[in-house]
Amino acid sequence: MLLRDKLASSIMSVPPTGDLGEEGFMTMHVLLIENSSLDQSESLLANLTEQGYEVAVSATPEAALETTKTLWPNLIVFNSANALFNLASFQLALDQTKLNVPYVVVGDKNLAADTSSETIVVAPGKTQQLNQGLKKAASNQKNRFVRVPGLTLDCYKHQMLRQGKIYNLTPKEFKLLYLLVSNHDQVLSRKTIMQEVWETDYLGDTRTLDVHIRWIREKIEDNPSRPQRLITIRGTGYRFILNPE
Repeated sequence: MLLRDKLASSIMSVPPTGDLGEEGFMTMHVLLIENSSLDQSESLLANLTEQGYEVAVSATPEAALETTKTLWPNLIVFNSANALFNLASFQLALDQTKLNVPYVVVGDKNLAADTSSETIVVAPGKTQQLNQGLKKAASNQKNRFVRVPGLTLDCYKHQMLRQGKIYNLTPKEFKLLYLLVSNHDQVLSRKTIMQEVWETDYLGDTRTLDVHIRWIREKIEDNPSRPQRLITIRGTGYRFILNPE
């Protein structure tokens, strides 16, 4: 199934929905920051997992910042119980990553003075309020990131994360890569790609497609001259391999 409706414009102001989400590639990821010494009653891990989030846990500011280099979370949750760091300075450091993801802080209302106006502060032990806060904070993040093995695409910022490195993609690069990833392991003809990405049926000169394929390979392949993920199907088109051998 091709995603013509999802790729109606070269700039995606509205994130795509549908097939990718159903396959789990748009699962919400939460970066949970809490002290590793917390007992089960104080930890938020179980509740977040029960709500269907994929959770990465960091116990220190340094560890959390390192995590954001390899995982782009949809949401960051601070558990202030027994926190041993300054929340304001930590949030400032995370803001400098320019991820622009929402925060939920579980702690005393006095913490609101140390956070930005957009941060949602929830009192400890209020599970229903926490879940409502999570839902509110994540409302515009649900379909932001497309995650496939080894790659993460940011549908809002037209960026890609691979092996800890951030790549800025042109609108056409993003549209092309998104199309290929969305239809992974399927052969897409050159005609189909030209129609979906360049909105033309003209096939007299597809060199621009070849150039964009080369640019993408330079970003996603270990050896672009011997691609393992973005494969040429001679005489037909291209195929994106989800799990290369």
